[in-house]
Amino acid sequence: MTFILPFSTRRRLMVAVMSVLVGWSAPITSAPASAITLEVGAADGLAGFQKGDLSRFLAQRMTDAGLTEWRFEPATGGGLPANYVLWEFRLNPYAGGEVRSFAPHHTVTGTLHGRHPITVEARLYLNGEYQTLVEGQALIEGGPDDPGLAAAVTQLTRNLLGPSGAYRHIDGGPGRADPQR
Repeated sequence: MTFILPFSTRRRLMVAVMSVLVGWSAPITSAPASAITLEVGAADGLAGFQKGDLSRFLAQRMTDAGLTEWRFEPATGGGLPANYVLWEFRLNPYAGGEVRSFAPHHTVTGTLHGRHPITVEARLYLNGEYQTLVEGQALIEGGPDDPGLAAAVTQLTRNLLGPSGAYRHIDGGPGRADPQR
């Protein structure tokens, strides 16, 4: 004797079987690791920024680098966090005239007058331990609307933390700090 199921029951059974088969054949992928949060701060101020604005600017420009495994937040100022990037900006001597001097600073706006060369350093600390640094040069005018400064911060972020950045080239020996700890 043959038992025939009603159409709706057969359909539900077929959907269930197909779901199981598709589930078995789907590749097993691990869940993406959570992003590591780095606090971002600067050793000193920079012309054109009010106190606290520089950390926000740096965190935003670092986010613009598109590195999804890292999150960037402005430093809160309450001591040194475990995971952070410390930026330093040094105005290079201006050698455009007869006397080597530092570029003039506009006293009213707090910005530099014209474009001037700077040296930019970004140091990475994980679990409170120094890891590596990157350095670069940029021509800046100063302030949050300066495209040269924004491009330099974004590029140095990639050089520090990107797939072929300095952090990826650190020897993976026992001394390397694990930021997930």
